[in-house]
Amino acid sequence: MFHALVAAAVFHDASKTPFFIAAGLLVAWAVFVSAIGIRSERFPSSARQGRLLTAGTAVLVAFAVAMAVVTAKTPPPAPRYETDVVTNGVAPQVTPVNAAPTNGPLQLSANPQGALAYNTTALSAGSSHVTIDFANHSPLDHNVTVANAQGKVLGHTPTFTGGTRTLTLNLAPGTYTFYCSVPGHETAGMKGTLTVR
Repeated sequence: MFHALVAAAVFHDASKTPFFIAAGLLVAWAVFVSAIGIRSERFPSSARQGRLLTAGTAVLVAFAVAMAVVTAKTPPPAPRYETDVVTNGVAPQVTPVNAAPTNGPLQLSANPQGALAYNTTALSAGSSHVTIDFANHSPLDHNVTVANAQGKVLGHTPTFTGGTRTLTLNLAPGTYTFYCSVPGHETAGMKGTLTVR
């Protein structure tokens, strides 16, 4: 049963059912042990019985904690701050590519040496059909997330390392923010402005 619940949690990560089952088993165990303890003057009746009760409780607690971790959702992106990040006295080097409006796919890449930066802080799309080809050859996991001026996420690539992922969106003309939603990356400077003409 434990393996089935772990498999369910892995393949249906949005479901909290395995956690609720584990927590329910823990609560039922606590009620059962309490009921026996209330009815019996001498409970546990032996050291062996005490060890078994302790072991059973520990297993159920560990199971509930494991299911909580397995079914936990990714935290929301960090709030955006307007800061100029300087690391060891050196500002990250950013090349302004894709500054002119482009009708084809926009090219974006993560710093391959592991610095928390994209290769540009400005992308410009010539039409509302926006495609971003994001390459991540950094040793760190990154993604590209696009949000509107109110901070609402409109789309994102998966978080990954090694390779390229494509994000395609239909956006009204205007200004948007692109950033890496891995905790701490955006605040370290991994963000930019996407302009749709």
